[in-house]
Amino acid sequence: MLRPGTPVRRSSSFVIRRALLDLRGASLILSALATVLVPSSASAQTSKSSGPVQLPAPPPPAAVDIAPAAPAPSTPAPTAPDALVTSDTSAPSVPGAPPSAGVRGNEPARVVTETPSAHEGRFEFGSYGRVYAASDLRGGTGRGTNVVAFGPRIVDEGNYAELELRREDKWNERVKGRVVATLALFPPFFHFSGKPEQAIGVRNLYAQGTYDNVTMWAGSRMYRGDDVYLLNWWPLDNQNTVGGGVGAPIYKSTAAPGSSPQYETILQLHAGQQRLDNPYQFQKVPVVAPFGFGTVDVTKLDRPRTIETLKLTQFIRPSGGPGGFKAILYGELHQLSAGTYSDPLTKVDRGLPEDSGWMLGSQLTYFTGKRDTYASLVMRHARGIASYDPLAVPITFALDRTTSGASETQIAISGNYEQEEFSILWAAYVRFFRDGSPAATSTAKYDEGAAVVRPSVFLGEYFGISLEGSYQQRRLATLQPGTNDQLNASVTKVGVIPYFSPAGRGSYKRPQIRLLYVASFRDSATRALYPVEDVFNQRSTEHFLGIGAEWWFNSSSYP
Repeated sequence: MLRPGTPVRRSSSFVIRRALLDLRGASLILSALATVLVPSSASAQTSKSSGPVQLPAPPPPAAVDIAPAAPAPSTPAPTAPDALVTSDTSAPSVPGAPPSAGVRGNEPARVVTETPSAHEGRFEFGSYGRVYAASDLRGGTGRGTNVVAFGPRIVDEGNYAELELRREDKWNERVKGRVVATLALFPPFFHFSGKPEQAIGVRNLYAQGTYDNVTMWAGSRMYRGDDVYLLNWWPLDNQNTVGGGVGAPIYKSTAAPGSSPQYETILQLHAGQQRLDNPYQFQKVPVVAPFGFGTVDVTKLDRPRTIETLKLTQFIRPSGGPGGFKAILYGELHQLSAGTYSDPLTKVDRGLPEDSGWMLGSQLTYFTGKRDTYASLVMRHARGIASYDPLAVPITFALDRTTSGASETQIAISGNYEQEEFSILWAAYVRFFRDGSPAATSTAKYDEGAAVVRPSVFLGEYFGISLEGSYQQRRLATLQPGTNDQLNASVTKVGVIPYFSPAGRGSYKRPQIRLLYVASFRDSATRALYPVEDVFNQRSTEHFLGIGAEWWFNSSSYP
């Protein structure tokens, strides 16, 4: 008898018989698998003898053909990423299986063609800028001398720059998109402040899409039309709001380009808001915190100005060529809601009534389509709050504390003529402004105007010299201090501007690197506008000698 744990000794014949049984069982399992995997029409055989199983040697593996399918004779085979070459191995490859077995492991690779994408996208960079350094020839920096709202830019435009990053997309012939981000850099720059902080403003931050001929946009945008370059001014439409708009051509002649005549009518609508950080529109006041200690700020006054605009533009090209006329009819509506203002000294609340206004204007421009030659006339009239620039705050009001009595009328002309080695830019305007106050005398009631002309001679292709002369005047409804005469301030300027223009000759070719000298002559009434402590009150002649540069390129704000 064997005790538990005693190993069992087996004879060699027993071990051999057990191994043969195990091998036979394995052969039966392999035979069953082969029957499942190989169709009944295959000629694979399995030995069923009672002795050891002898499996036939497998045939050598067939070579796998991975050559791509031949393309159609007239169409070249597409390349990545438009097409992908692939070999389908979703079913196992079985040697000897006929084609009817449906096994595709050894088939030639298939060419899978994807529909090419029609999307086109790119990033664009654009900029506008001007930078000057100037002396007054008395040891100080050069200063501006304008006394009107829109005086000549030659001295008073100041340093300024815009950096624009834009994304342009085209998904197909009907759908396009644009995203624009424009940052503005305001003076003083680091070199004149010694402080690393730089005043930066968001001028554009909007998305625009076009579907067929309809363009839609929303966001923060400088939304404006044609400018008067010499006065650095947009006389008709110049909006800076957060809002949106839509525009589309509502009529376009079907005649082929070059035939006579051609017409196109464009309608544009816009609505937006702006709010200044000023007690006229916005105020926060401290109040006792509801929990704990101290105070918290709450919004007491919040009344943005809401502006709606409508612009109808008609192009007429009588000969069907690049020249013709542009006629514009333009209108604005302005609204301010009512609010409550808290006097910080008396802590007394004061109601501010709702306010409104409107503006109606027009523009007629003739252009040749060659070398930026054009002439333009703009007229506009505004009433109420629309008489004031959206970035300005009224300081006088009617008896009901509105601007209902305010009005503004403007007429402006501008143009440019270029011929061979000569060009001449000109501009002029008159403006009649009346505030809402019933007072007969006020510095907020005035008539003003300016005229400027800049002839240029091109010295070869890249150099030139410009002369500029201008006159400006503001006549205020008040008396000049120390006299019984009406205050009538005027300034006369003359200047010379030699320059280098890498982009070639032309009044509007940029960049332009300049030397400039300007002399400003001011009368006693102009000097009276400055405090007696200011040297501008004491001097009748001002000098401006400087060097500077101006550029613009690829900017959506300055097309």
